[in-house]
Amino acid sequence: MPRPRARLLVALALAAVGLPGSAALGGPAGALPAPPPGAISANVTFVANVPEMRTAISVNFIDDTMFVSAMTGVYAYSMADPTKPTLVGALPQYIWENEDVDVDRKRKLLFISRDPRGFTTQAAPGSTFPFGMIQVIDVSVPSAMHQVSQIVIGAGHTTTCINECKWLWAGGPFANAATQPGWVGRPIIGVDLRDPLRPVECATPIDLGRNDGVTDYAHDVQVDARGIAWVSGAGGVRGYWTSGKHRNPVTGKVETADGCRPIPYAGGGSPEEATPSRFMHNSWRNLTASVGGRKGDVLYATEEDLSSSCESSGRFVTYDLKGTYKGEGFKNTAKTKQRMRALDTWTPEDAEGAEGCDSAHYFTDRGDSLLAAAFYGQGTRFLDVRDPRNIRQVGYFRPDDANTFASYWWRDYVVIADYGRGIDIVKFTGKLPRKTGRGAEPQLPTVRAPRRTVAGPIRFAPSERWGFLCPTTARPA
Repeated sequence: MPRPRARLLVALALAAVGLPGSAALGGPAGALPAPPPGAISANVTFVANVPEMRTAISVNFIDDTMFVSAMTGVYAYSMADPTKPTLVGALPQYIWENEDVDVDRKRKLLFISRDPRGFTTQAAPGSTFPFGMIQVIDVSVPSAMHQVSQIVIGAGHTTTCINECKWLWAGGPFANAATQPGWVGRPIIGVDLRDPLRPVECATPIDLGRNDGVTDYAHDVQVDARGIAWVSGAGGVRGYWTSGKHRNPVTGKVETADGCRPIPYAGGGSPEEATPSRFMHNSWRNLTASVGGRKGDVLYATEEDLSSSCESSGRFVTYDLKGTYKGEGFKNTAKTKQRMRALDTWTPEDAEGAEGCDSAHYFTDRGDSLLAAAFYGQGTRFLDVRDPRNIRQVGYFRPDDANTFASYWWRDYVVIADYGRGIDIVKFTGKLPRKTGRGAEPQLPTVRAPRRTVAGPIRFAPSERWGFLCPTTARPA
């Protein structure tokens, strides 16, 4: 049983989301619950659903605790039994959007990134507030989460730990013309967090001129196993050293990198034929993945586009980084229009036909190039990208009412943040062959999911009173 304080917070949290306490604490012990209506491949097992987290946007973990960032606050769940996640703490508040919540596992901190659009009012419809905010939350005792500091900065939508959370990088959204002239979108704003009680903004913005020389929307950052911070956004993806001494390919000088003064590493523009909108949402570099016998040259990335069909946008893409390690994506790009080489593209439409369309969003890598990828109304798709020139769908979990924002590998499970359904937990039971190439074991078959039977995807609109701080949702007619 939770301690008295934890029980109180559980009750407050459930009151905030409007459900009785029994829903969060799980039903009686026994068999796994029945899967939801929709399409689930034979190699995916439905394990659990947490419906009170129906506005879930992003998830992260510290040990056996799952932290959910939702529109209504931050919630902590014990995952001691993943079939029955148990609510142990809550910090209710309106949050827009904290789309990629990050945590400091050593210092037991969680970070909320507030989007400037969350402060937009109806008095200035369509405007973009000039400031975002980072909140630093102590989660060392999940039943008593509390804020220890905050900092107002010129960006806010996502936040990413740099150098073990000694720094944070915040990205997004588009620029405010009145206060940020010359920018189409906001670059990365760095925050020195070596003292979490006194966060300090970096003196200069990061990732300027990212879109053919124009400072455009830097959306999110993922850090690979070598410590390279990959910034995705309008125009493409670019990677930076954030520690150690390295030759700067732009200046030609050996410099020392840190979280406020990174050094260009590789990456560059996304080609129009592969990603027509050229808006790279997030990326990942698996250092063991190879193309043409070269390891470490493969980058996975998603294009987010909710305004057109999958025939032309909203794709998952694999890229070859060859030819980008000498600063090609950073030097004089307004003139060179440098582009990376796309290896392959994939959308649900390829697997399901004309009605199986929705944009790519967040994905994670199990470590062996098997990805769990979110596609909003088309749910979670399991993609085998060990051959980056031939992306294959090998499993799927697509409830009829899906609005999947992100899919996370966690131990033997996949935890899914779904804005409409809450948290879904599934298991992928298929097995990849240990070898590839000649003499390999039979591969998992490429699978096709049936067409979706309900309209979608869900769209967002500002609420009459709170704007995008508390958006409303509606399906198009």
